[in-house]
Amino acid sequence: MMHDSQIKGDELFQRQRNRTRFNAPTIICDGLQTPDNLGSILRVADAAGSNNIILLDSDLDLHSKKISKIARSANKNIAVNKISLQQFTEFQNPFKHIVALEITQQSTNIFNSNILSCDAIVLGHESSGIRKDTLALCNAAVHLPMFGINGSMNISHALTVFLYEWRRQEISP
Repeated sequence: MMHDSQIKGDELFQRQRNRTRFNAPTIICDGLQTPDNLGSILRVADAAGSNNIILLDSDLDLHSKKISKIARSANKNIAVNKISLQQFTEFQNPFKHIVALEITQQSTNIFNSNILSCDAIVLGHESSGIRKDTLALCNAAVHLPMFGINGSMNISHALTVFLYEWRRQEISP
C-alpha cells in the first residue's frame, strides 16, 4: 500500500515554478463566446505551458469574474488578445504551422499525427466550430477520436488532450 501524501503549498509552488516552460503552442479561439470555456482554456493553457491566447471575433468581457474564478489566476500569467479575423489574417506571419482542432474531411486522428511543429492551435466556436475562412489559414487539421454517442467534446477538454499530446510528443525520444 502506498503511504505517500499530496504535495501542497510552498512545496508545490516551488516544484511548479521550476517546471515552468512557456513554449507550448499559442491558442487561437475562433468566435469563442462562453466565459466558462475561456476560464477553462486559460487554466489548461497555464497547466500545459502556453502563454498566449488569441480570441478572434469574440465579444467576451475579459474582466468577467466568472472567467477569473474558473481560470484560478491563470489569466494573470497568460496574454489574451482580442482581434478580428481580418487583423489576424494580416498579422499571422509569426506562426509557421497552424493546426485546427476540428473534424474535417481531411483531418487526421491526433494520435496518428506529428503535431510537434505546431506553433498555434485553432479551436472553434462552441456550436458551429471553426469558420471556413479561419480553417483556410491552417496548415493541417487534427481530430480526437470519439468512442461514445456524441460527435464532439467541450473545446477546453479537447484542448487539454491536444496540449498534453503535444507535450508527450515533445518529451518522447
